[in-house]
Amino acid sequence: MTIFDPFYQALAALGYTDPVHPPLTHMPIALVTAALIFGLAARLWQRDLLGLSARHCLVLAWLFFFPTVLLGFMDWQHFYQGAWLFPIVVKIWLAGFLFVLLTMGVILVWRGQGDSKVLLVIYVLSFCTVVGLGYFGGRLVFGGWAEPPPGAARAGLQIFKENCRACHANGGNIVMFQYPLKGSDKLADFNGFLAFIRDPRLDDGTKGPMPDFPPEAIPDQQARDLYQYLFQTFGPVQPVEEHQQQP
Repeated sequence: MTIFDPFYQALAALGYTDPVHPPLTHMPIALVTAALIFGLAARLWQRDLLGLSARHCLVLAWLFFFPTVLLGFMDWQHFYQGAWLFPIVVKIWLAGFLFVLLTMGVILVWRGQGDSKVLLVIYVLSFCTVVGLGYFGGRLVFGGWAEPPPGAARAGLQIFKENCRACHANGGNIVMFQYPLKGSDKLADFNGFLAFIRDPRLDDGTKGPMPDFPPEAIPDQQARDLYQYLFQTFGPVQPVEEHQQQP
């Protein structure tokens, strides 16, 4: 549980269960792109108004940077449990670099150096940075998940998207690759699976990076829906007879 959970629960009550960062992140990305286009056009055609538009876009991108990062941090804590996943680490570094670039650009604009060649370089570097941010953001949000085979529970797929997809896209494990979801013996039977998600432990009995999913987070019936989806989609290496007896 995080301090941001009530916010996400309120959104879920309205029917919105997706991350909140992606919709807003389009604003600084679009503004940085526009700043580059206007800046290049101003340099090419020597139009002061185009240069002014580029500077306005740069300043707006700097302003939108702060709420975008805040929502990104909230999504990271809520959906990824603060896990230091590789795409997130890269995004943090790129976001820091973008902040430096945008701040330098705003300072140049504030000092009246809007025609500086350095500002044009900032436009280019900022654009390359937001492309990287968009790519790694896409890897997190749309990292992929297997569609259920015929007969798989759609409810289980939705639970997987909301709770498991971030670390187990396509049945893998981006936190501990040696423990993939696909073929895991934790899927051999429902009772074992339920006990594991309530208190995840590594093979040696120690606590791993996977968070607990208490009944308040995933009730037993939802856990059964999730299990049915996971079993049919990823399945254990050697299914046991007990699963076949499950209702």
